Amino acid sequence: MADAVASRLTDFWESFRDLLKLPRAFWYVVGAFVVECMAYFGVLTLMTTYLSSDLGWGDARAGITVSVFTMLVTLFMLGVGSYAERFGLRRAILFALGISVLGRVLYSSAAGLGSTGAAVAVIASVVVVAMGSSILQPVCYSGVKQYTDLKTNSMGYGLIYALMNLGIVGIGALSAWLRPAVQNLKEGKPSGAPGEAVLTFFSRFSGTGVQAVNWACVGITALTFILFLMLMTRRAEAAKVRPDTASDSPAKPTLPLGQRLKEFFAGGPFSNPRFIFFIFMLLPVRTLFAHQWLTMPQYILRAYPQGVADRMEWLVNWINPAIIFVGVPVATALTRRVNVYTMMVLGSLVSALPTFLLAGGPSLGLLITYLVIFSIGEALWSARFLEYASELAPPGRIAQYMGLANIPWLLAKGTTGLYSGWMLSRFCPPDTPPEQMHTGALWFIYGCIALSSPLGLWLARKWVQSGLDHRR
Repeated sequence: MADAVASRLTDFWESFRDLLKLPRAFWYVVGAFVVECMAYFGVLTLMTTYLSSDLGWGDARAGITVSVFTMLVTLFMLGVGSYAERFGLRRAILFALGISVLGRVLYSSAAGLGSTGAAVAVIASVVVVAMGSSILQPVCYSGVKQYTDLKTNSMGYGLIYALMNLGIVGIGALSAWLRPAVQNLKEGKPSGAPGEAVLTFFSRFSGTGVQAVNWACVGITALTFILFLMLMTRRAEAAKVRPDTASDSPAKPTLPLGQRLKEFFAGGPFSNPRFIFFIFMLLPVRTLFAHQWLTMPQYILRAYPQGVADRMEWLVNWINPAIIFVGVPVATALTRRVNVYTMMVLGSLVSALPTFLLAGGPSLGLLITYLVIFSIGEALWSARFLEYASELAPPGRIAQYMGLANIPWLLAKGTTGLYSGWMLSRFCPPDTPPEQMHTGALWFIYGCIALSSPLGLWLARKWVQSGLDHRR
């Protein structure tokens, strides 16, 4: 027994030590993805507030817009992300970062362009930033595969997912400092925060605290582009452990659309109905992830006292990402030999059940408890699922397989926004005393939707596992 425990501990620590032996390019790819994700989530967390309040679009229109944006990110992975993969890591990542800078400038400028100009700027920015993000994620995950081996790949995927969440903690801290302080200055009040010179600088060209955060995220993306351009040399890029043939093989002639679609769908995971059921059964629980930016920020800003509302980012961008940062590498190291399907059932159940804690109405203690338990559930299954999709992919088709695995995520983001704004306006309307809201009913409904995922996966477990690849 003691020998088994010692062996498991040795294996656990070796999982982390092996990461230090990876090529420098692995860390550059991870760094570019993580820092850009800071800007992405910094904007996304406040997007419904920016569109509904700063631009005056209202909850329903803002929810649909945010939903379309996040849906496009996943949708473009099937086309643009897969196509960009053949141009190589360095060029694809630089292109993704470059157009994201452009898109964020358009988005941040929208508030000063009038109603028509704002609409045009937001639509253009939504498309451009979605395209950049759709390229960045699959290409960076392809980079993780190419700069790790079979011994380090699990930890590589876990690390990029964990560090992404650490970056979200960082942007949450920045946003929670910048947003209320700049807003106070705009209203002629003391900022109540350190860094008066920086706050004054942002307040001069930002209409609100939310707009100040948007411009800060423009700077973060631009800095990421510059650093990656300087550090990721062609020599660093070439030090691959498992080269992917997509960028090394000669260009193929363009095939007719019908033949390309047939090639895309035939012979891949689409031909396995069990795998299709497996990934689509996760759709209901994924709606809870979409509510983290579609519903949760507005819920906290409206239903809780001002002292809590001013620190909304601490709750939305600290608790979940901090637990993911610590929990994903640990959970991956401890469960990497556990069947993926088992982890999906267990993790989705742990994510769904705490939603019912919010059914009793606004409570800071229950809200924190919900976020903690929900995050533990996410740590159990999210990174393992992405690893499973990536490792199933043959050379040159990583983006395709990741795109397919993300289709339920696309649908969750696309459909959740169709009703989240309406639900907010009905159960958690603006300028309404919390005691007159019905937020408990809101979260009870969302909990019932999410719970169907673990129940469906469990009921179909024998049929699904009889045809899935059990290697991972």
